[in-house]
Amino acid sequence: MGILEPSPLPGAVSVSGRRNLLAVGLYRVACGVILFGVALLLDLKQMRVAAPYSFVAAAALYFAYGLVALWWVRRDPFPLPLPALLTALLSGDILFIALMTVASGGTADPLPILLFPQLAASGWLLRTRTALFHAALATVVLLGLDIWGLLVGHFTAAQPFQTGLIGFGYFAIIGVSAALGTYAKASEALAAQRGIDVANLEQVNRLIIQDMQDGVLVVDQNGTVRSYNTQITRLLGRYGQVRSGIRLAEFSAALDACWQQWRKDGQEPSAPLKVEAGQRLFRARLVQIGSGLGGGTLIYLEDLGRAQAEAQQMKLAAMGRLTASIAHEVRNPLSAINHAAQLLEEDGTVAAESRRLLTMIRNNAKRIDHIVGEVLQLTPRNRQQPEVIVLAEAIAALIEEIVHAERIPPACIALEIPADLSVVFDRGQLNQIVWNLVRNAWQHCRKTERSIRIVARPGYMGDAVIFELSDDGPGVPADVRGQVFEPFFTTRAGGTGLGLYVARELADANRAALDLLPKEPGAHFRITLRRSATHPVVHPGGTEAT
Repeated sequence: MGILEPSPLPGAVSVSGRRNLLAVGLYRVACGVILFGVALLLDLKQMRVAAPYSFVAAAALYFAYGLVALWWVRRDPFPLPLPALLTALLSGDILFIALMTVASGGTADPLPILLFPQLAASGWLLRTRTALFHAALATVVLLGLDIWGLLVGHFTAAQPFQTGLIGFGYFAIIGVSAALGTYAKASEALAAQRGIDVANLEQVNRLIIQDMQDGVLVVDQNGTVRSYNTQITRLLGRYGQVRSGIRLAEFSAALDACWQQWRKDGQEPSAPLKVEAGQRLFRARLVQIGSGLGGGTLIYLEDLGRAQAEAQQMKLAAMGRLTASIAHEVRNPLSAINHAAQLLEEDGTVAAESRRLLTMIRNNAKRIDHIVGEVLQLTPRNRQQPEVIVLAEAIAALIEEIVHAERIPPACIALEIPADLSVVFDRGQLNQIVWNLVRNAWQHCRKTERSIRIVARPGYMGDAVIFELSDDGPGVPADVRGQVFEPFFTTRAGGTGLGLYVARELADANRAALDLLPKEPGAHFRITLRRSATHPVVHPGGTEAT
């Protein structure tokens, strides 16, 4: 039989193998209890048992042996290798059954049938020639008892034939068990491989979903969030607040209303969706998944502003190439004008009235240079150098520089940033974003103590840092909130309308999110930054390492 060819045994018994050994151990104990109970409760002499007391002693020893064997198979690891353990256990079974057979004087012929489960376990677990040896050992011992019984006159000549049939059954049960064991082992290996494939596929799907530009949300029929990707929390401005098991209505009332309407009429919303956290517009696509009670809804959330921004970026890229060359040409004569005005100011022959005109020339030259600099920033930014930044230290140093350059009283800016917050961002671009926001806030605030407030805190699940900057000014009118991040849009006379646009572009380039929150009073901006898992360590030489 090919299924009984020698094969290397595993170093450890599988869980199903241990269950089989435990079941056989319990069966052995049950047989010992039944045999010992029968020996005590029934009159063995009337049952023509030749040696009743010997039979009772053998049954009691078999019961005790069953308890010891059960303790053996429950140990981890086993006291012996699996083939040796099965051989020892079966040898004990054969020994005590032979003792009871001899004590009965030939009246306990059915006792050898009790060995079938033990032999079946050998065939199932070993699937080697050792299992056949177990069947041969049991058969040889029983035939030896028959020969001894014939010699002493206890057995008839038909007894060896019956024992031969039982021995054939032993070999048959070994073969069937080995075949079933081989099939079960192949099934377990196939199931394990399928489990690995499913786990790998699930991980691949999760990675693909996480990297999608669209937000993905899975909702069951009861409106409970079952799965999501981080992009949807970024788009909705709810970084870290969503979790599996939360109600969709708690996460986003606008998205829940859209889902409820879709369930009623089955039509996707044609109008763009506007959520509570910001002014961005989205397109929601809803797909039914599953069926029955286990069905749910797959929600895709596409940022319409991203498509508009990509189209706009293409226009700005073309314009940027043109303006870059123009800007360089403008800056050359502008530098000459500024230098000439400076020389005239230093010349003592210029009248006082002319000095006022020179000051106007220099101020306007500086303003033109600032506008040219902002126009140059419209060129694509694809060279980020992200690093781990300790937020409190970086912002404190930046604010010192800003208040000096913009002539802002230090008391007008309040900082509330924990010292242990670190983010991953391009340092220069983060400075540019914060500088633009502070300059914008200073132009609109009341310019009193703590008029500008900068606050940072960890995200709700610790995977982000929420950085907020607010002022006490009149705020942004509701009818223009959706336009504040558009290029060249400004409500201030003399403004270029590029500061907030450039700030959001830099945030998007660093996988962050800049939004205007509908909070009052004043303007309230929020940047959702990626939190760093490590904290920079400052070496004695002054360098930082993570």
